[in-house]
Amino acid sequence: MTVEDPALERARERAKELRGFYGHLITYGLVCTLLVIIDLADNSASGTEFVGLSWAYWPIFGWGIAVALHAFKTFVGAGAGGWEERKAQELYEKEKQRDLIDH
Repeated sequence: MTVEDPALERARERAKELRGFYGHLITYGLVCTLLVIIDLADNSASGTEFVGLSWAYWPIFGWGIAVALHAFKTFVGAGAGGWEERKAQELYEKEKQRDLIDH
């Protein structure tokens, strides 16, 4: 059994988070494009259009909020994870000091 470098493990986890976000963003862009095309091709406009769209703006808006929250978690929330890592390291150092004093 090998012991992995904690920095390498954190880097892998960060890469996984970024891949997840960019996958979400690309899927959002493709699906929204398809929704707009379908909506514009649909000739049953009910007179309640918004920017030329009859209904597609609703899922685009709702899903856009989810993408924005995912972006916040990925890019801003990483700072919170940094705090957590620093705090864990600080507590670990205190525990090591306590073990040295006890022995």
